[in-house]
Amino acid sequence: MRDRDYVPPVADSKSRTKLVRLSPLVPPDVHAQAFANAKASGVSMGKYLAELIRRDTLDENGRPVWAVEAFGEPDQGELPMTG
Repeated sequence: MRDRDYVPPVADSKSRTKLVRLSPLVPPDVHAQAFANAKASGVSMGKYLAELIRRDTLDENGRPVWAVEAFGEPDQGELPMTG
């Protein structure tokens, strides 16, 4: 991933509480699971995702504790293709 600076988003013009958009692209099965989990929790997908992010446990470097298992070590680059 290339290094980028954080640019604060502009509040959505339709939001009375100054909420901002978070619009990641995810696989369809992940979207369906997030929808089902939010519905079972009785909240919107936005509230569900916000709470997941707030509850994320970070290591001493500020990285989610599960990140190495999911993505590998930072800056390891892409693995070579074999076969």
